[in-house]
Amino acid sequence: MMNMETQAAASQSLHFKTSGKAGKYHAAYEKSLDQWKIPYASSYVPTRFGATHVISCGPIEGKPLVVLHAMGFSSTIWQPNIEVLAHSHRVYAVDYIGDLNKSVPETLPASREDCRIWLDEVLDRLQVEKCCLGGISYGGFLAMNYGMHAPEKIEKLFLVSPAASFVPLHQAFITRIISMAAVPMKWNVMRFIRWLSQHDLNKDLVDQFHAAFRYGSMSLKVPPSVYTDEELNQLTMPILLLLGDQEVISDGQQAFKRAGTLGSEWDVEMIAGVGHLLNLENPEYVNKRIGQFLART
Repeated sequence: MMNMETQAAASQSLHFKTSGKAGKYHAAYEKSLDQWKIPYASSYVPTRFGATHVISCGPIEGKPLVVLHAMGFSSTIWQPNIEVLAHSHRVYAVDYIGDLNKSVPETLPASREDCRIWLDEVLDRLQVEKCCLGGISYGGFLAMNYGMHAPEKIEKLFLVSPAASFVPLHQAFITRIISMAAVPMKWNVMRFIRWLSQHDLNKDLVDQFHAAFRYGSMSLKVPPSVYTDEELNQLTMPILLLLGDQEVISDGQQAFKRAGTLGSEWDVEMIAGVGHLLNLENPEYVNKRIGQFLART
């Protein structure tokens, strides 16, 4: 693995135009990470796309659990869940190299196949042969994409509000996020966050999200899309899917109905009173459901 300080000082030109902007974003990231209540280690692993930042925690001897984050939030989005995730698993929270976070891309994944190759290389570098895999929002889309590619490597899969995947994104979401990225002032970012979630979210995580768009430039090349029935049927491992009944980025009810037709391996729940970021909005219940799922034999 690569030295973290060396990589943090490396060129960030694909997402952060100057080292000063990168530094300001990194400061916001570290402030969020300071809230983790368990010991962790940060490291960088090399891939053909550049250096990928990974936060590792939990018992060394625990079963590997890899988690992928929502767009713009980075791996720190798992802060309210990490104690449960790492209770008996060795957790690797991976910063997707095509998004705004602490990874240092040299080139960006440009297709679903590239995303699969990238995660394959990350797991190889981490010496993870088989793992549980989880994702929220865009990270859920990526997790499903990888599970279709390498089902033999995934013991269990949990998904929290996966972006698109089952149903198309609403045009309102696409319009709003483009508008926010174009004018990343605090008031505009907060307007987007309040639309995305009706709940009061962790201030440091929101500030980090704002810093990502204020100091960085989004260049995500693989937008989330809808999977076909044939693709979804390739997911043969046990799966937990959690959706919120206040979902706004797509039709959550239709996603719930479609997922409910996919077979006995799917444990699908629509949670009342939460929206897209339900792991932040009701962490107690989400932690309970994920904890039970991971402990199930």
